[in-house]
Formats: sequence, C-alpha cells, structure tokens
Amino acid sequence: MLQSQNEHPTLFSLFEGHADDKPLLILADGGIVTYGEVRERALAVAAGLEQLGLKRGDRVAVMLPNMPEWLVVAAACWRLGLGIMAMNVRLGAKEVGDLIARTEAKAVFYAPGYRDGLSVDTLERTAAEKLTSVKLMVDCLPGARSYTPTGTISKTLAAIEQQGNVAGGMPQGAGEPNDPCLFFATSGTTSAPKLVVHVQERVARHARDCAETIRFVPHSKVLLAIPFCGAFGFTIAVSTIAGGQTIVLMDMFDPKEAGELVNRHGVTHVMGTNDMLDKMLKATAAERPFPTLEYYGHANFTPGLVDLPAEADCRGVKMRGFFGLSETLAFVAAQSLEGTLERRAEGGGHLTCPTATFRIRDPESGRDLGLGEVGEIQIKTPNSMIGYLNDPVKTAEAFTEDGFLRTGDFGKIDADGGFTFISRMNDMLRIGGYLVSPVEIEDVIKSTGNIAIAQVVAVTIGQSSRPVAFVVPEGDVVLDEARILEKCRAELAVYKVPVAIFQERSLPVTEGPNGAKVKKNELRAMAEERLAKAV
Repeated sequence: MLQSQNEHPTLFSLFEGHADDKPLLILADGGIVTYGEVRERALAVAAGLEQLGLKRGDRVAVMLPNMPEWLVVAAACWRLGLGIMAMNVRLGAKEVGDLIARTEAKAVFYAPGYRDGLSVDTLERTAAEKLTSVKLMVDCLPGARSYTPTGTISKTLAAIEQQGNVAGGMPQGAGEPNDPCLFFATSGTTSAPKLVVHVQERVARHARDCAETIRFVPHSKVLLAIPFCGAFGFTIAVSTIAGGQTIVLMDMFDPKEAGELVNRHGVTHVMGTNDMLDKMLKATAAERPFPTLEYYGHANFTPGLVDLPAEADCRGVKMRGFFGLSETLAFVAAQSLEGTLERRAEGGGHLTCPTATFRIRDPESGRDLGLGEVGEIQIKTPNSMIGYLNDPVKTAEAFTEDGFLRTGDFGKIDADGGFTFISRMNDMLRIGGYLVSPVEIEDVIKSTGNIAIAQVVAVTIGQSSRPVAFVVPEGDVVLDEARILEKCRAELAVYKVPVAIFQERSLPVTEGPNGAKVKKNELRAMAEERLAKAV
C-alpha cells in the first residue's frame, strides 16, 4: 500500500518522493511539466505569498481553468496552510461574489488571458460589497486587461514566484494535517449551495487509497478532461499525483481530441462521465480505437446509455463504475475490475478506504436493510469532509449520531459485499405508494426512437403523485405521443405511465464542473402549470 513518510500527511506531501524529472503533466500542445518543476515553483510561490502577508488559516479563491498553474497555486497554498475555494471559470458574477464573500477569501487567483478575458468580465460584474475581504488579485495568465478592485493590490503569479525566490524559495510557515485545505460548493437549486470543507490529512489519505484502487503501474498515464475545480476532476488529479504518475491534461473536453491524445501518449486510464466515453467512441470508426487503455472509470451521469457498457466492451474498452460525492470526494467506492460486465456498468462497488464501512438504511424508519433492499447509502470513512462551512445545523443533519454520512443516494447491498448506486434520493419518485426510478420510465420512452433526451418528474394531481415526461427529439422530428404512451402502457405498471408528455426543443439546465444537469424543480413547475391550464 502507498504510504506517506508522515503518519499524518499534508497535501503537499503528495508532490514529494517522486523523481524531479518525472512528467507530472503532458499538455495538449505536447509540453511537459515535471514533478520537480511544480514542487520548486510551488515553494517559491508559497514564500512569495508569505511575503505578501498571507498566512496559515487564510482562505483564497482559485478561479482557473485546467492549466499547470492550478496545481502550482494549489500546492503552494497547501504548503503554506491556506484553504482554497475552488471555483469554475464558467460561474456567473452572483455565484462568484457569493463564494468569495462566504469564504472571506483574501486573494483571488484568476486568468485574464483565458478565453478573451472571461474571468475579468465576470469579476467586473461582481458586486463590490462581495469582494471586501479580498486584498490581493493574482494574475496567473496575463491578458489584454486585468481587474483590480478598490483596496487591493495586483500581482502576476510570475512576480510572486520571483519574490519568493529572492526570499530564499522556501516559506517559513507550513500547513498542518488538520488545516482546512479545500472548499467545494454543492449543487444547490432553490437556495445557496452548502460549502463542503475538507482538511489536508483526510484528502491526502483518500488520494493514496484511490491510487491503490486505480491500480497504477509504472509509466501509467491518465487523461484528465474534467475541471480541477470539481470533486471528480480534483480527485482524478490528486490520486494520480499520489501514485506518482502522469496526467495528460485537457482544458476542455472534445471527444475527437481526447481520443487522439489517448493514442498519441499511450494513455492507460481515463476517468469521466459515461456520456464522455459515448462521445469518444462515436468520434472514431475504429473497431478497437484505444489499444493502450486499461479501462474507463465512469460516473453514471447519463443513465439512459444502457447499451454503452456492452458496446464499449465489444470495442475493447473496459468500463468500471465508481461512486462519490463532494462530501467524500470522488472514488469513495469502485467496482471490482474482475467483476462481470453487468456489475462494472453500475456505480458503487467496494469502499476504497480499507477502514471505511457502509450500510443501506430505510430513510423513513431508520431500519438497516438487507441484501437487495433499496434505501439510503450511508458511509463512515475517516476521509470524509469535516462539515459545511459556518453551518453547524446542516453539518449535524449530514451525519448520523454514530458518525455515518447521509449520502442522499439510494442504493442496495450486493451479494459480493459491495453496493450498487441507484439514484439520488431527490430523483426517486414516490408514485402509487412505491419508490420509482425515473430512469426506468425514461428508458422505455427513449426506446421508441428519435429521442435525444427524456426526463420524468412527479407532480401532485388531486391526492396522488403522477409521472410527467419531457422529451427532446433528435433533429426536427415530431414525436408521436400516442405511440410513446402505448409503449409505456405495454411495458410499465399502470402507475408508472406518464399522464402527459411534453415535447421541447431544450430543457432548463445548470452548468457544473462535470457538465450540465437538468433542473428538475423547473420541470416540475412547468408540468404543474401546464396541467393546471388543461383542466
């Protein structure tokens, strides 16, 4: 098992113990960044930030795309004991202001030269009162213009690095194992998102556990096409670093380019959403398109791709399901590589931390459930978050009295001692007294053909809850609602048949680090309004 030299590791320790000339990053243009370069730059940046007054316990906002500077800045902050609010460069001004204000970030790291000043535009639209905690703006990729709010100083990352080198290239202070190191915003829909707090020791230990589970071998290469700023992309990155392997880095996912990078660099592992693999396979006609790929570790973000695992298997790509959430980070569980195709196609599996445990519990009665029974997945792991920032009530609600994290996900225990993830509890529909997965209904609807997207929500009609479907056709096809309903009646229990099917050109979505998610609450409101008008 991979072990730290320190029984209580910090995150900076993940970057240590690897050969200086070992490639850490291979960039899309072929450039190489080594472990030694990142360590040396991070130490200098940490020393420079210390010279500018930042100290252990301070918080900063990192609003950078997938670029080497993200890791340099992160390693520097962890070495110094700073906590990072990880922010997607595609966030809006209201979201950016909220996250900076709530974390009281003292510095903002951004990239003015990225995508024609996208971050500058966003920061300029951010309300000034949300930025009062900020004292330092750090330009990590110079562009035509930058942003310096009143009361702040502006520095380039290069200047801070140089200042640190002049000071000796080594900070005086140091982060400690229990220092908060990372904040993730949960995907709130009707209220402000909760801010998950992770600490150094737990994240470092989780990264090493994941590296063991991924099964790296010498000269493994991992394609990373998901943002560093999300729990999924972040876990891929730190797990690869913990294993001392190389990341082939993409700024944004493009299926054709991703496939070309896999073959050009001999990538052995790709982890991402299942629809990403679907797009990669569709982008090439080759029978065996990725001969070096040992497996594709997937999160089942698009449940309707039921035929993908078998198709991928036929084309030489072995899929392996993983499971995680912001509160535990990604890869808290993984399916066995030796499992059947049916098992590997599912999310869940066995916990990656050897001392972690799980149970499936009835969310209403609190009764522990047995083999095959569906209930909430609850996990007890020493690597989980410590809580939600400044929210003791929500933190207490997230954990049971005996220390299990309530994941908010439905699952079931499998015969092999692992578990299968079924859906988010909020996504499950209670219809006719039964818990119903909307995916079951959506799959039947999509099987009628010419449907790009199908989403099912439940609405209250009279005294009962009934399903309503929203469908987006492929191209300009006009769908036959009667035919779809006939298919549903033939294959589903009567209470699962939608009371209405609405054809749309698109569905309301919210953008996140792992892609777009349909706003189910808006679909429910749309359905209720339309059904009320029809009465």
